[in-house]
This record gives sequence, structure tokens and C-alpha cells, in this order.
Amino acid sequence: MSTSTPPLVSFCFTTFKRKEYLRQTLQSILRQTVGDYEVVVSDNDPEQSARVVVEGVGDPRFRYFPNETNMGMKKSYNKSLERSTGQFIVMIADDDPVYPEMLETLLKAKEQYPGYGVYLGGTNWYVTEPSLARLCGLKVGYNSFLADQPIGTTTAYPAGEFLKKFFSRQIFSTYLWSNAIVRRDVLIEKGGVPDYGTAFLGDYAYLSVMGSHSGVVVVNAALGHQTVHPENFGRNQNDQIKTAAINFVDYVSARVNQVENWPEVQVAMQNYVGLWVFSHLAFLRQYFRLNNLEPVGLREAEKGAFSIPYVKKYRFKYWFKVHLPALHDLIVGIKSRFRKT
Repeated sequence: MSTSTPPLVSFCFTTFKRKEYLRQTLQSILRQTVGDYEVVVSDNDPEQSARVVVEGVGDPRFRYFPNETNMGMKKSYNKSLERSTGQFIVMIADDDPVYPEMLETLLKAKEQYPGYGVYLGGTNWYVTEPSLARLCGLKVGYNSFLADQPIGTTTAYPAGEFLKKFFSRQIFSTYLWSNAIVRRDVLIEKGGVPDYGTAFLGDYAYLSVMGSHSGVVVVNAALGHQTVHPENFGRNQNDQIKTAAINFVDYVSARVNQVENWPEVQVAMQNYVGLWVFSHLAFLRQYFRLNNLEPVGLREAEKGAFSIPYVKKYRFKYWFKVHLPALHDLIVGIKSRFRKT
């Protein structure tokens, strides 16, 4: 690749004092089977701890930029976007490595279905410790969240259809923005990485807003994983749960309401947020109990979140999950099996 020719893809990072996770994720990019890319790392650490990691890669495609101050995750991601030059963008977390075939798979989808704004793959969760696995109801190591389709199945969705299925969990049950390439012009037109006052639901705001532009092509293959480790289990943002539930809906609604099936999408989105609040608060209850911690601010968070009309209808389900968890999960499991038959 000529130094004067912009790369096809830019991997855009933000990082803050997580050198080892960053090193592993940068190494995962080095193993890509397609080499037409650049890596832009914006470091929020005033001590520039990531510099030695990025420069240690020894590859001119990997570029390091210290931010003047810790500007927070979203603004730092958008700073990486500003510093990048690729035709397609991957917004990638410093602890979520991608698999070697990630770029090759998504670029093949682009050739098969040209003109879409987003090309998206599936994800695994990689759980690092038994205590976290028990807490999440998963197993130690890799956990798949692919659709119930043959691996490699590729489907092109118009914007409105994607949004409805996305919020109804009819494609994947969980998503990761690191496993998507997004056209630069779409990202810029839609305002960059969504910034609405909290990091909660960031991947979902990003993928829904970008997907609303010109549709999404989805490949049913795991192209990377989210690392579930103790450092991403700091539970000190309970005051942001209500903020996320309100601001997410307001932010996304203002940017996707042009789709032809907006009334259906709106209902699906509000239901999705209500279920997210329910599951997140129930997780917090279990997290504090299992770790013998005082649930600081949790009652206030519950009261605030369940005052929102589209969240309020999940209040009884939440009570049921908190006070009778085994029975709740049994009923949910039975209903799930009936839906599949």
C-alpha cells in the first residue's frame, strides 16, 4: 500500500491505561488476512502509557495519538475518526480482539452486496474467570451468540427491516461494533460515534443509527469477541441507568425516524430498552449479593428507571426475577422452547 494512498479500512481506538489488553487487540489486527488498513489509537492517558504498546508493534500502519486531556470514551473515538483516512471504519474497543478473517469476511460481503452502509458479523463473549461465568450464566472461555442459521449465512437488510429485527433480537442476541465496517461517509453524515451522556448501550446506538442510513449486511459468523473480565465489571454508574434509558431513545429516535416502518421500530426500540433496564438491574442485584457488597444507589436507580413509561411495564417482571429467580428462569425457558417449536 502506497503511503500516499488512503487505506481501505481504518481501525479506530480509544484507550486508557489498559496496555496488555490493547497489545492483544493490536496483535489480532496484525493477523488479518487483508492488509489494506491503518490503525489509529487515541490515548486518553496523560502519561501516554499506550505509546510504547503502539510503537512497539513496529508497523507504520499503526499510528499513536495522545489526547491533550482525558476527553472520555466517545469524544476520543470521534477524535480517532477525525484522524483516520480509510473508506471504511471499524470502531474497536481496546479489549475486544478481532479474528484473522474479520476484514476478509466483511469485504467479501461488501462485494456481494454493494451499496450498503454497514457490514456486520457476529460475536463471541470470552469469559476470563469462573466467578464471572457464574454471574453471567455462561461458561469460562468462548460463548457463541450466533443466529440459529448455518455459519456464514449472509443476509442483506433494508434499513427499516434491520432496525425492527435488531431491536427485537431477531438477528443476534448481542452485538459488538468492533465486528462491523461502516462507510466513512455514513459515519460522518450520521454524526460519528453517538454521545448522549453515558457509555451504556453505546454499541447499540452506533449500529442502529448507522444501519438506518442505507441498510446492513449481516454475516452469521463470529468475527471477534468481547472480553468479559473484572475490569469491565465496575458497577459505579447506577445513576446513569435512567439517563441511558431516556437519552438513548431520544438520541436514536431523532436519527432513525425517517425509516418507512418507524412506528414499529419505535415500539421495538422502547421494548428493547425496557428489557435492558430489567436485565441490567437484575444483574446488579445478583452482582452485589454474590460479592457481599452494599448496593449503593441501586434503589434510587430502580425507582428512577421504572418511572419511565416504556420501562414501567417491566416492573413486575423485575420483582419476579429478583425475588423468585429460579421460577422466573424456568418459566422463561419453557416459553423459549415453545417459541422454537
